[in-house]
Amino acid sequence: MPYPPRTATRTRNMLLLWLAGAAGATDAVSYLELGRVFTANMTGNTVLLGLALVQVESQAALRSALALAGFLLGGALGACIVERGESGGIWPPAVTVALTLEWLLLAAFTADWLVVSGRPPTSAATAGLIALSALAMGVQSAAARRLDVSGVATTYITGTLTNLVARLVRRMHRAGVPDPAQLAEPAHGAGLLAAVWLVYLGGAAAAAAATRLDRALAVVLPTSLVAMVIVTAALCFRKR
Repeated sequence: MPYPPRTATRTRNMLLLWLAGAAGATDAVSYLELGRVFTANMTGNTVLLGLALVQVESQAALRSALALAGFLLGGALGACIVERGESGGIWPPAVTVALTLEWLLLAAFTADWLVVSGRPPTSAATAGLIALSALAMGVQSAAARRLDVSGVATTYITGTLTNLVARLVRRMHRAGVPDPAQLAEPAHGAGLLAAVWLVYLGGAAAAAAATRLDRALAVVLPTSLVAMVIVTAALCFRKR
């Protein structure tokens, strides 16, 4: 029995929100626990790199540069997977494959975290954690981009907010247009964009709160969210 298109779209959007939550949690963990660096949000990370260079903070600059390099490599790996896979459909199978790679990287990050968390932090250990986290987020960014949901990026929140404002303004300009078909899509798109921002914010807040209770909980959160996405996608978007 074919999966209803409307239900499939809603499921895809829900999975995108879970990925946004995972990215927000990852950014919170990396900023709070890995030396004030972002591993999902490269806009913020680029600013931190610029500040570190001007302030001659070599270690901070190295951490930001490592995160940037890891994200770019992860994005390239993710793109290689999703662009060569089967095209078409709301959720191409290659996207699930790419997210599985992301989960493996996050699982390695979590395992590494649990090993080194009881020891005094070292530069090498921190660098390894930054690299794994940034690689995973780069893969996720490429996978989310492959879904081609207009205006939505699970790690590029600046762009998400820009698209949200643009859609709201467009909707206001169309308020006097009697054709409801022209209004339906912008309304739905604006709601999804707002939800992505809110869930990203919620993921960051949840991870920050978790670090106060048990630091292990904070790193398990994004890994668990991505696992949920993979399982749900495998069940809902398998070939029928």
